[in-house]
Amino acid sequence: MTSFGSFMRQALLAACITLPLPTFAAPDAQYDATSGAVILSGLSEAEQSEAMSTEHALRLQVANLDTERGMPVRLDELGADIVIMPRFALQAGTEYILNLDLAKTSYDLGISLPETEVTIPKLIGFAPSQAVIPANTLRLYVQFSEPMARGQLRETITLIGSDGDAVPSPFLNLETELWDPSQTRATLLLDPGRIKQGVGPNTQAGAPLTSGESYQLIVSKSMLSAAGAPLGTDVTLALRVGPSERRAIDPMNWQILTPPAGSHTSLTIAFDRIMDSGAVLRLLRVQDSTGNDLRGHVSSDAGGWAFAPTQAWQAGEYYLIVDPELEDVSGNTIAAPFDAASGTIGATVPEASITIQISKN
Repeated sequence: MTSFGSFMRQALLAACITLPLPTFAAPDAQYDATSGAVILSGLSEAEQSEAMSTEHALRLQVANLDTERGMPVRLDELGADIVIMPRFALQAGTEYILNLDLAKTSYDLGISLPETEVTIPKLIGFAPSQAVIPANTLRLYVQFSEPMARGQLRETITLIGSDGDAVPSPFLNLETELWDPSQTRATLLLDPGRIKQGVGPNTQAGAPLTSGESYQLIVSKSMLSAAGAPLGTDVTLALRVGPSERRAIDPMNWQILTPPAGSHTSLTIAFDRIMDSGAVLRLLRVQDSTGNDLRGHVSSDAGGWAFAPTQAWQAGEYYLIVDPELEDVSGNTIAAPFDAASGTIGATVPEASITIQISKN
């Protein structure tokens, strides 16, 4: 007869036999795109300790590379994981091998970085956008949807005349191209020496643009984004050219539409000419009666300007402040026209101030 104690021992033995044995995860290496590090997990405590304390126990290199030399890395522990931070960023679309050479075992762990999805750039804006531009226009702007590569404007942008031939050397060749900080807007500076009347380049080659003529600005499909993606399709921009603008800017010739008090309606200006689109966004501002600049949203198409205030307008006086560096599309300023006679440019001109009366009604 089986005793109760013997029965319990057999039951415990059976229970132990049916319990699952402890398992250990196989080592695994994964790339973390956020930090740029490789995360090594699944090592035992002893393996992790050995890997951290043994020089050259870990080696990270490009797969199928005929060398045993790994890239420089920094190791850190994060709980049960080892964080491997390469000195140089790993490249998208490349296969890597992480070799772990320990006293009792070794591992070769593959790491695959997916190809980076490259966005195709588009030309999304051009200025001046008016139907007819002055023959002495100084600057053209092209706006792209993505940051673009530097050093290619000369080869990828062409000005074609009405005869179908390329206009020879219309743009000023600068060593450094003129891009905005986001590298999405390029400034094409038409050669000032050819535009300014009576100077050598103008008398020898003439102005790049002629009044009454039509032109095409062609942006080549081969133009590349900063990520290496081509535009893919030629873009043609039509230009019609009218008479030159050779007057100094006079803000008193602008038409100003004032909003009613209590509203957030925009204060708007219709210019008497095409202004430089970049300059008007930076060099016009509105002040209250105490001389404080108003906060708000500014917009412009170079033919006009609008200011929408953050706070509602109050009845009373405001001031439109015009910076003396403001230019129109032909380089004329408040101080003088671009083609001013010798000795008339260079004097200090104060800011112009226009009083704006906001009505209660």
